[in-house]
Amino acid sequence: MAEDETTNGVAPSCKVLEYSDEVHAEQPEDLVIGEHGYKYRLVEGRVMPPYITPARYALSRSIATRPTDICFVSYPKSGSTWLSYILVLLTGGGDTATAPTGATTLRNSLHWVESSWTYPRTAAELEAAPAPRIFKSHMPYDMALGGDPARQPCRYIYVARNPKDVCASYYHFESCKSWSGYYQGGWDHWLAMFAAGKVQRGDWFDHALGWWARSRDNAAAGGAENILFVTYEDLLADTRAQLSRIAAFLGVAADDARLAEVERASGFREMQTTEFSALRDVKEFNRFFRKGCVGSWKESFTVAQSEAFDRLYRERTAGSGLELRFE
Repeated sequence: MAEDETTNGVAPSCKVLEYSDEVHAEQPEDLVIGEHGYKYRLVEGRVMPPYITPARYALSRSIATRPTDICFVSYPKSGSTWLSYILVLLTGGGDTATAPTGATTLRNSLHWVESSWTYPRTAAELEAAPAPRIFKSHMPYDMALGGDPARQPCRYIYVARNPKDVCASYYHFESCKSWSGYYQGGWDHWLAMFAAGKVQRGDWFDHALGWWARSRDNAAAGGAENILFVTYEDLLADTRAQLSRIAAFLGVAADDARLAEVERASGFREMQTTEFSALRDVKEFNRFFRKGCVGSWKESFTVAQSEAFDRLYRERTAGSGLELRFE
């Protein structure tokens, strides 16, 4: 799928402006400015965005989850926004025009508790939110919403994407953005930081493997039944089959007609051009949907970089049973 350069030519009416230390950091003195201006904070020793504040993180860990709750999780740029719209559509009674709560945008249909910026919900608002509450998170397993996911009544869905595509997409997403300190490092610098686990959300391997090891799909490890592991590549290759799998996990009745409509509505171009899902209400997300394909990493990695990363991937995933497609 080709890149959309103009976001459908529409100037967004933004309700969420740039991240600001003064407004969103809570404790600006804790922020770290790294090479090329890369801004972050450390939370329990993990590199996190500055808007993952101590108070918001504490709130996310203390949430009392419910059997009707759904929490979708990913490392950034792994397909979580696509998954979020799928979840909204599957749980919305078949109405693809609005969310179950009658919200007017995808952002207003979700709860991102650890963030002080784009999804600012109070504890009271979260408590009063109608079922199903759909939570977004980019946290590693041991920092998950509600505490240890395997001990929660909530259902968790983790979506993983091959780390080469993640790295390339994340580079474009983080460059020159308010929350990254307007980072201006080049690709070589970014790749080195990513491989070393020094970008926001930390080490990709620890993140993905932590959730994989505890998911129901990792039978060898005896994973928890309330944690489903899906991959971006499988969603793209056979969307209908993965929609059916997700619906079954959620206990949602979805016949072929319903699945076909959700597949149509959640297509890459549809999400780019539909006001509900396009995320135009966030100023710096005006090019949020960059590419919807597998293998775009080839435009960024040199041959030598690709070979070095392949060695790292084999080393870090050896014996895990996790298999991802890179093309």
